[in-house]
Amino acid sequence: QKDISNLVSAQTLLKRAVEVLNKYYEKKIHEIQAELVQVGGARKAHQEPAPPSTWEDSKYKGQSEGGNSAIDMLEFILQNTKTEEKQAHEDERQAQHDYEDSMTSLKKEESDTQASLASNRKLLAEKEELLLQKKRQLADAQKELKAMQDYLVEIKPGCDFITQNIDIRDTNRANEKAALESAVTMLKDTPAFKQYVSEEHNETLGECAEICHAKTEAHVECKACLAHTSVPGYCAGHAGTLGC
Repeated sequence: QKDISNLVSAQTLLKRAVEVLNKYYEKKIHEIQAELVQVGGARKAHQEPAPPSTWEDSKYKGQSEGGNSAIDMLEFILQNTKTEEKQAHEDERQAQHDYEDSMTSLKKEESDTQASLASNRKLLAEKEELLLQKKRQLADAQKELKAMQDYLVEIKPGCDFITQNIDIRDTNRANEKAALESAVTMLKDTPAFKQYVSEEHNETLGECAEICHAKTEAHVECKACLAHTSVPGYCAGHAGTLGC
């Protein structure tokens, strides 16, 4: 934009220069023409010979051609300046177009980046929450591990005692078991135990105890009584029973 402004200013200055030079040389041409008219009139009045054409050309033609050359040069520069201004406008238009395309692309990229950033922030928050949960779980697990380790330390003396005396313990348990089995055998051989067993068995026989003692418990009459059925009915289902 600054270059275009400079070109416009240059064009304005060049136009003014061309106008000034045109006015100057127009004025000079009028003055020369007037002077020539006066010189021509004087020659006719005094009948003087005309000056050589080369003298006239060298005096006046040089100024005219020099002025035209300067004006042509300024107009050439002016035209080039206009061309440069036009190109500058075109370059600026293209630059503006490229800038707008770039801004559109950058805005889209910014929008995509913002969306990605929001998604990543959400994911980060979720991961931080998950990390916090894992830290809590780790703290709880470490607490439980510490409690278990303390408990193991506490019971270790007892465990060591059992391990160190396991053979003695097994021997003592075996001796205790043998003593208990021997005691049970001795108790079963005592009259009191046998009487208790007999009485308990008689209670299970109930009202059939007398029949079962008289006929033995394997006899059909005892079994029929215990089954609360008749002897023929029991024999019908148990033909091999004693007494059928």
